[in-house]
Amino acid sequence: MAPSAKKNSSAKKVELTRKLILGIMGVLVAGFVFTTLYFGTGLSQNTIPEAGADYEVIDNVTLAQPARSLTVEEYFSYGCIHCKNFDPTLEDWLTSLPEDVKFQRKPTAFSRAWSVLAQGYYALEKADALEGNHEQLFKGIHNGGRVFSSGEAIADYLDSDDLPAADFMRAFNSRDVARRLNRAEQDTRRVGIRAVPTLVVAGKYRVGMLNGEARALEVVDYLIEQERALMQGQPATQ
Repeated sequence: MAPSAKKNSSAKKVELTRKLILGIMGVLVAGFVFTTLYFGTGLSQNTIPEAGADYEVIDNVTLAQPARSLTVEEYFSYGCIHCKNFDPTLEDWLTSLPEDVKFQRKPTAFSRAWSVLAQGYYALEKADALEGNHEQLFKGIHNGGRVFSSGEAIADYLDSDDLPAADFMRAFNSRDVARRLNRAEQDTRRVGIRAVPTLVVAGKYRVGMLNGEARALEVVDYLIEQERALMQGQPATQ
């Protein structure tokens, strides 16, 4: 074979090899992108939420019985980093919450330290001072490394013209806050909260974060619609 023919043959082999490698790389990249979109957007999950996979039915409830009202409760703690991370997403979701749905936070008290934080939440609620201070407590603990072992420690940290420490402590030590805290502890046990954040819908369903924050809120929306239909005398589709 002539030298020029050999060169052409070698060049063709190199070009063929290059195209083959690029083709394989393209397939791998496409597969990676598809997998990312598939799992990242929730397309891998069932469209219709399923009990046991997306939510749990709370013990001793009758699903066929309409709820007294449409409610969503978030069981959380300021001491929980996952609750802090979820909070902005939850706040965005709340901006489009239907008017007939009531939302309420329920602080959990799995430990003495968390009990103080739960009492602090109810003190802020009673003092009508949750706005701004709610986020500030999360930041103080998880961004600033603060440890709040007493009401006084929280009061000193949040002390301002809008919320003097004395006003906070007055609410913190009130009977009303003690009553709310006791009720929250009872509700935590009654609905079977084992981890936070957990959302409870209509007092019937627990929705955790196992499948991600976005999926949890999709499931909550679905369950709200199911309960609304039931309250209107229409059959639910669970």
